[in-house]
Amino acid sequence: MNISPDAQDIVIFALLSFVLTIVALPEMIRILKSSGMVVRDYYKAGEVCVPTNGGLLIGLVVLVMLSASVIFCNSTINFIIVYIAVMYAIFGILDDHLRIRNRWLKIFFPYFLSYPIALILQPQAMGTISHFFDTTPATIICFYYIIAPVYVMVVANMVNMHSGFNGLQSGLSSIVLFFLLLKSFMVGRIEHLTIFAAFFGANLAFWTRNRYLSSIFEGNTGAMLIGAAMGTFIVFQGFLISGIVMLFPHTINFLMYFYWRVRRKICHRRGTPPGEYDSFKFGRLQDDGTIKVPNKLTLKWLPPYYYPMTEREIVMIMYALTATTCAIALYVPY
Repeated sequence: MNISPDAQDIVIFALLSFVLTIVALPEMIRILKSSGMVVRDYYKAGEVCVPTNGGLLIGLVVLVMLSASVIFCNSTINFIIVYIAVMYAIFGILDDHLRIRNRWLKIFFPYFLSYPIALILQPQAMGTISHFFDTTPATIICFYYIIAPVYVMVVANMVNMHSGFNGLQSGLSSIVLFFLLLKSFMVGRIEHLTIFAAFFGANLAFWTRNRYLSSIFEGNTGAMLIGAAMGTFIVFQGFLISGIVMLFPHTINFLMYFYWRVRRKICHRRGTPPGEYDSFKFGRLQDDGTIKVPNKLTLKWLPPYYYPMTEREIVMIMYALTATTCAIALYVPY
């Protein structure tokens, strides 16, 4: 059985990044604890604090693999992919430490961080657009400098928003990245995917210590890093429609949250009590181990709003939803 060099490199990079992350995680946890970079886990009994900003380790491992890519598969494409993801991670660090309150800034500033994607777009990416629009110079410019950067920005923000429980973001992202790699093999587009394989391997390894009971959180740093890498992967491969299908639960979560914010603003303007539209960031742990949520206006809060559920059970439902939409997306063209 002949295995192409590209396929071999993908497997090697995924495995190496997985092993490097697994080996480095205990030391990373110790460093974060000793530095006081911990946050409270609100869904555990008592004052349980967990190291945060663990996404820095994923970024460091990917940077190591980027250096290795010069030997295995020298390509400037990898550098641009990592540049985009790292810029989003830096923005996540700023958000973690400066507590940026302007939501419009948090949503739209990353758009400009996505611009370098125009330098690496493959023919299949533009080919997807050509199925829906005439390929004119104006269409090409619009795709390169508006649609593609916005797509990356939206995916990164949705990944960051659809988190909050142990292993939720890292698990969902591992599922999506796995299916993106699988779809790439199915359609025969496996060139220049080694660095995406590194993101997958590092994120999957991180999930082993981020899942319930979590011993490390990724922080906005990790969510934005992985979200940007995922959005870049989708656009790079031209999976614009199937990517929407894969991320359908993320989209529903965003729309529910958007509705929540709009209703809250309307209540404030009318001077009426906001009720369930008030500002809530966390639910609370009940004595029986189930989660009590303040409303049903994010996807992860919807199941426990109607049925008593533990944190682990909620996360497993979210995994199942995303795995289902990803499986469907394997057979969606474009």
